[in-house]
Amino acid sequence: MGGEYVIHNNGPGKKSGVWEAFGIIYDHSNVKLDYAACKSCNKVYTFKTSIGTATISKHKCPIPASEVAAAKVYFKKHIITKQEKETMTAAAVDYCAIDMRPFESLSGLGLKVLIQTALDIGLSSIG
Repeated sequence: MGGEYVIHNNGPGKKSGVWEAFGIIYDHSNVKLDYAACKSCNKVYTFKTSIGTATISKHKCPIPASEVAAAKVYFKKHIITKQEKETMTAAAVDYCAIDMRPFESLSGLGLKVLIQTALDIGLSSIG
C-alpha cells in the first residue's frame, strides 16, 4: 500500500455514535479499505463491518475535544489557486537547482516531514 488516503464520514443513519469521531479510510481511487481512523488525531484501526465498532469505541483521543472544535473554527478549507501552485512549483525547482538535488527528492517523506514541521512552527507563532 502506498499513496494518499482519505477519511470519509461513515454516513448518517449508522447506529453507533463512534462514527461522529471516526471515518472509514478510502484509497486514492476511492476504494473503501478495511480501516477506520479518528478524525481528530488520525489514529488508524483495522475495521470490518462484520467485527463491529468495539475496538475503535475504546479509543482515547489524545487531542481534547475543545482543541478539535477550536481548530475546526480556526482552519477553513483553503482552495489552492493556480498562482499558489505556480509559486510552490518555482520554489521546488529552485530547491532542486540550488542544492543540486534530484526532482525525486521532492516526493520523499523526510522533506514532507520537514515542511510540515516548519508549517506547524509558523502556525504556533501566530497570535
